[in-house]
Amino acid sequence: MILFLSRNSLSYFQSYKDYFVAIYLIFLGFPVGDLLLMASSSSALQRISIQGIVTSGSLIAIIWGYVATKLYVYPETFSPKRLISRPFRPIFLAYALYLLPMIFALIDGWVDPLAITSTSIQATYPFDNITLPSSTVSVLLVGMGLGVVAVFTSYPLAVLSRRRALVKDREVRRALRLIASSFGVISLASALGFGLLAFGQNVLGPANFLSVILIIVAVQAFRKPTFLKTFLGVVPSLQSSPGASHYDQMLLIHGPGDEKFGPIAKYILDGVNQRERVIYFHDGDVSVVSEGLSRQGVDVTRLMLKGALRVPPLGSAYPSRGVLDDTPLEVVQELAAEAKTLGNEGLRVILDYDDFIIRPLQKFVNHLTDPRWTSPDHHLHVLMGFNSTTFRGEEASLAELERKIRTLDLSEALDTFSSTVGLSHDEISGRKLLLEFDPQGDYERVFKSLLAETASNFERTVVFTRKDSLIYSLVERQPAAKIFVMTSRVSYPKMENENLFLLPTYDTSLLLDALNKTIEAYTGSDFTIIFDNISHLVFTLGPERTYSLVRQALELMISDKITAIFSMNSKAHDQKIMSTFENMFDLELVCEAGRSVPAIRKKITVPG
Repeated sequence: MILFLSRNSLSYFQSYKDYFVAIYLIFLGFPVGDLLLMASSSSALQRISIQGIVTSGSLIAIIWGYVATKLYVYPETFSPKRLISRPFRPIFLAYALYLLPMIFALIDGWVDPLAITSTSIQATYPFDNITLPSSTVSVLLVGMGLGVVAVFTSYPLAVLSRRRALVKDREVRRALRLIASSFGVISLASALGFGLLAFGQNVLGPANFLSVILIIVAVQAFRKPTFLKTFLGVVPSLQSSPGASHYDQMLLIHGPGDEKFGPIAKYILDGVNQRERVIYFHDGDVSVVSEGLSRQGVDVTRLMLKGALRVPPLGSAYPSRGVLDDTPLEVVQELAAEAKTLGNEGLRVILDYDDFIIRPLQKFVNHLTDPRWTSPDHHLHVLMGFNSTTFRGEEASLAELERKIRTLDLSEALDTFSSTVGLSHDEISGRKLLLEFDPQGDYERVFKSLLAETASNFERTVVFTRKDSLIYSLVERQPAAKIFVMTSRVSYPKMENENLFLLPTYDTSLLLDALNKTIEAYTGSDFTIIFDNISHLVFTLGPERTYSLVRQALELMISDKITAIFSMNSKAHDQKIMSTFENMFDLELVCEAGRSVPAIRKKITVPG
């Protein structure tokens, strides 16, 4: 079982694996203690055996309650530090009360000389029809054991039942029920074993055997609920990914007008929904800001009254417009400390610079990329917005910012990619495209416009690519894009972080499974799938297997809500292979060297 848990990397419960491994290792104390009781007549050894069983039971109950609590507060973090810092939060208080009988039983078993008596009584093993000398436990310890069993059964069951109500995935719901029920019956079996031991009846062996069977049943819950569904189930947002501090900071480049309020409003609502505080520093009229956010669905007045949103002027962070010092950083750090004191889960700061800038520009760039804008615990998230005209003539400085800070560039038209092929965004949505590129051509610009368009329209983007690909370097900076990296480094799917998943290149069934689950997860939503690139697969898998893979993938993507773009190196194959793949697609775009706009080889008919 422990070996199975160590090897299974797909489970929804993978992050809890170590706790379950610890539970199963500690459980070995039960059969070992029972064997010592049967094999030895030494009262001292028998006492130690029972103490070991009591200790194992208490530790298992403590760990299992901790796991249940972590599952309950997911996706929030839970740790002893958070438990101590917020002891009166209802779920934390409930867990603290849950710990009391375990701690009392543990202490009583080792400290109370009357808890385990060595009177050399005769214990009957009813299933073996034998009688052997044994030690017994006091009524007080039995009572504590029953208390442990009562809370060990009821608390995790109640907590996980509530957790199930919050989980939409049926497989995960069934798994939670299976785990909770199995551990509940294990606790009852252990209670029965200890209760009868106090009256000279030893059934610990059968109780332990039943517990082993139930543990095997419980471990099956790790098989089906996969991280793939969890990976896809996270709704993409402008919230940056945890795990790398520079992802806690983001740059928004927008065009003139009010288009900036779309992503800013989404950023605010994401924060409020996650119980974070939001501070929006703006360089303009507060009424214009409020009106712009209101048009995007943000109830500014209500959020300000609740204390979830503040809209101070940018001048309160930069009191001297021509002078650059540490004041903005100090203000933000003070706000972050204040948010923690108030019990907020995090702080989001929006610095809407618009066309505000301080020279010398290099000093301003160094200021914007200062690591103090982030926090080690990812409690602080900062969005910096600029009008695209601000860096006109200063493209090198903007490029430096984009290299260091994750960037969402909305400065181009919303339908940049679609207009390239002579269609609107609505008309091209749901089509299946083959992008044939010349490695010497400017196909990078085409993909940039595609990613900008999906981000501007707040659509999900799912990319199948390789780490050494140009597409990967572009999409890596795309906020909340889901990236499947095809690699020979893994033989099974592996989740790296909430936006990056590794797939084995040579296993097309796993690749199709990932694609199918993506489609299932995003049913009813418009999203774009980029498949980069067919040529690599032709040389890796062969033309026949690649053709079969692409054909099956297109059959899965029959929905008109899925826009699919498959790329292919036109210079790497002969015309026969190219024609084979071209016949499967609605539209072919050809990026040739020397052309800034892709040529349309076959135009689709758009229904009127």
